[in-house]
Amino acid sequence: MKSFYSIIYLFIYQVSFSQHPVSWTINYSPKKNIVIFNAIIDSNWHLYAVNVPFPNEGPLPTIIEFKKQKNYLLKGKVFQERPITKYDKGFGTKVAYYKNKTSFFQKIKPLESSFEISGVVKYMACDDSQCLSLEKVFSVAINRRD
Repeated sequence: MKSFYSIIYLFIYQVSFSQHPVSWTINYSPKKNIVIFNAIIDSNWHLYAVNVPFPNEGPLPTIIEFKKQKNYLLKGKVFQERPITKYDKGFGTKVAYYKNKTSFFQKIKPLESSFEISGVVKYMACDDSQCLSLEKVFSVAINRRD
C-alpha cells in the first residue's frame, strides 16, 4: 500500500512541476534599443501584470530582473501593454492580468557594440483551480555591428 501512495505522490509531483502555462520569447530591437519579452499564455490561464493595482494583495506581479552588467544601462522601468483590470473574487481584490498573449518592454542604453543581456522573469500564472509561481531565465546576445 505504501508503494501505491508513493506512486500517486510522485505522479502528482511531476504533473505539478511540469506545467508551463506561459511560453516566453525574448528579443532585442536594435533600432529602438528595447528588450522585448513576448508571452504566449495557454487558454484558461492568466498572467499577471508588472504593475498591479494592489501589489501587497492578490497575485504576485510579473517581475523582470536583469543581471548587472557594465555593457549597458537600463533606461526607466519595465513597461507593459494595457492589462485587463477587474475585481477577482478568489483574491478578494482588483487584479491586472493578461489572457492569450502580451509583451513587456525594457529600454536600454548600449555602452558596447557586443554584449549579453541576462536575467530572470518571475511570474505567477493562474487558472480557475490553481496558481503557479514560475521563473524563466533568459539570455540575449546583442551584436550591434551587424
